[in-house]
Amino acid sequence: MSRYLEEAAALLRKAAETHEEMVQKYICTSGQANEPRERIARGFATLAAIDKGLLPAEMVQDVLHAVTGRNGGA
Repeated sequence: MSRYLEEAAALLRKAAETHEEMVQKYICTSGQANEPRERIARGFATLAAIDKGLLPAEMVQDVLHAVTGRNGGA
């Protein structure tokens, strides 16, 4: 894994840690707690794809839209 991916993963771990501390401190409802968890999980999935030499799903959508001339709403 490149240094940049390692640094991004470290930041995601820190964000996850901080989020869990906040959930425990303020006893958030599960709906409030899960949205940031899902964003963090997507971040890790994106890093994993990049690390394996794959194009992350969001980027594939952007490329397809660019190639077909469609925007995100069409």
